Amino acid sequence: MKHLVIRHFGPIKEADMDLRRVNIIIGPQSSGKSTILKIACFCDWMERQIELTQNPDKYCDSNFFIENLIGFHKLEGYLQQETYIRYENDAVSFDYSEKNKKCTFKWNEAKRWKYKRTKIAYIPAERNLVAAIPNWYQVNMNKDNILDFMKEWEFARKAFLKGEQILDLPVKYEYNAYNQGDRIKLENGKELDLTVASSGLQALTPLYVMLRYLTSEYYKEAHTNVEQDMLRQNLHEVVAKECAGLTKGEQQNIIDTILTPHHTDLFVEEPEAHIFPSTQKSFVYSLVEMLNGNVQHTCFLATHSPYILTAFNNIILAGETMAMSKEKADKVSVIMPKRQTLCYDEVAAFEMSNGRNHSIMDEDFRLISADAVDAASQEISNDFDYLLNI
Repeated sequence: MKHLVIRHFGPIKEADMDLRRVNIIIGPQSSGKSTILKIACFCDWMERQIELTQNPDKYCDSNFFIENLIGFHKLEGYLQQETYIRYENDAVSFDYSEKNKKCTFKWNEAKRWKYKRTKIAYIPAERNLVAAIPNWYQVNMNKDNILDFMKEWEFARKAFLKGEQILDLPVKYEYNAYNQGDRIKLENGKELDLTVASSGLQALTPLYVMLRYLTSEYYKEAHTNVEQDMLRQNLHEVVAKECAGLTKGEQQNIIDTILTPHHTDLFVEEPEAHIFPSTQKSFVYSLVEMLNGNVQHTCFLATHSPYILTAFNNIILAGETMAMSKEKADKVSVIMPKRQTLCYDEVAAFEMSNGRNHSIMDEDFRLISADAVDAASQEISNDFDYLLNI
């Protein structure tokens, strides 16, 4: 289980969380949700790079860690004198202290050679840039998470030449290789360029298509290149030295496991952006179905929307009910197939308040807390009741 600690960074006073396969963080704007998401993504990337190169000294250099975190995720001005970040997973642990200007690292030798490579993807709130700006690929940008998303989008969209249904909406997305354009096909047969589609489709389409690519189509492609060959050569040398007691076949299995993408770790900002509540529900159901495909993927969502939490509660309740008996599983499957469900223990949900996070998982009911889901609605209802009684 991943464990992340963040202190005194941007709006965050202290965040301490055990992460599971599916993670959701909710809170008001500017509360630190996206900051946590970005740090979690960066630490995941750090772990992967250290495992791929077996060279923690390069990545845990104090300047490298903090400068790349701030630069890639556009966090200038967030660093404080008391900033502290710690990340732990099965194979590695590392922390950074701004006070000591130091990044420390430690292997868990028992798990070091059992690491399974991940494909890491950060999907920013600004994802609609690829839909709203014609010829976006000609725009000069800094090397940050938006540019990284754009580069990934260039691969993703080319995987959908024949049309891809967008959730349960009466529209399909299709990439036009001839003019390098993104097209929307309507139910009546009419076609639109994505750049002139509604704001909802401009936000949802890149998100949905990217998720479909990263959880399915990506794993149908070959992933060999010069960098991969160099990593393999380096790993051969390191594994031969560090695992000399193993057979050649066992050493090769270690190398293949470290180098071959095993699953995708998804980090998504504001999945609810510009879409109606019922579409938010459909999105969450579809997302979980993608996570439960042939490969077991993970995700971390930062959201403002209680509808996202409510949809996940349905998914958890369905999973827990299915586990009770075959009879109940059959009844649940009438409205929700098993591939759209999760068990309670697979999910972690947090709320940000006053610079700190707290869990909103209800251990007694094995759901996300109803108080967290209903908080915003309750405030609105209280005002309505007051006005009604004047």
